[in-house]
Amino acid sequence: MKANYKTKKAITKTGIYVICLLMTFAVIFPFILVILTAFKSVEESAVVTLSLPKVFLWENFRYVIEKGQLLRAFKNSFIITGLVVLLTVFISSVTAFIISRRSDKTSKVLSGYFLIGMIAPLALIPEVIIVKTLGLSGTYASIILIHIAARMPLSIMIYSGVIKGIPRALDESAMLEGAGFFNMFYRVIFPLLKPAIFTNVIITFMGVWNDFQISLYFVTDTAKNTVPLSIYSFVGYMTYKWNYVCAFIVLSILPILVVYCAAQKYIVDGMIAGAVKS
Repeated sequence: MKANYKTKKAITKTGIYVICLLMTFAVIFPFILVILTAFKSVEESAVVTLSLPKVFLWENFRYVIEKGQLLRAFKNSFIITGLVVLLTVFISSVTAFIISRRSDKTSKVLSGYFLIGMIAPLALIPEVIIVKTLGLSGTYASIILIHIAARMPLSIMIYSGVIKGIPRALDESAMLEGAGFFNMFYRVIFPLLKPAIFTNVIITFMGVWNDFQISLYFVTDTAKNTVPLSIYSFVGYMTYKWNYVCAFIVLSILPILVVYCAAQKYIVDGMIAGAVKS
């Protein structure tokens, strides 16, 4: 019986490892394919293979930067993503603090309201109407506000889980020392949210940087194209020249890799902290 148990356990482990390897390959394969294709010539890139390029053509990247208006797209994406991340972090953290510290009916209703926001899909037609009514069509503000509204529910849930584990005595002590609400929050509570903040920054940054749908509907001027929109336009312009398209994609994901690598150690801590007592 003991031998059979060990055999079954070994088979189970082997099966899990095989499944994990297959899933890993499914994720890595397209990534490697894109990187290799980015260095190939037009003729080589016409055939989709994992073969190494005959000559690594670094000039593909220079060509993409010049012809694809990549620097302009980066500027637009950094403006939108940076403001969304900054405003989402501060607004969501304050909102989560108020909801978590109050136990009245209003806070419970708001908590449920934001919870619904996590599962409700984006209603593009009402958003377009609201943006036009406010006179924000084609502006950075329209895209930024929509992204903030879309990212706030998850951000609030992450912060709420952490704040519920912070003793109320810290708030009371700061208040007794004469600190006002915002002074108390940003000097006492906000520093304790560091793991959740880094997690939220990465999730929000990746979501906004990679967003295509919202930008497609609300960017009306090509001069304000974000990186995903620029890739979309570049694919149409460079039909069948997949080496240039892949070079564009490789350059576009570099900021995400930098942000992720810089703050990855906080991700697990932040997600675990957000799950506790939520």
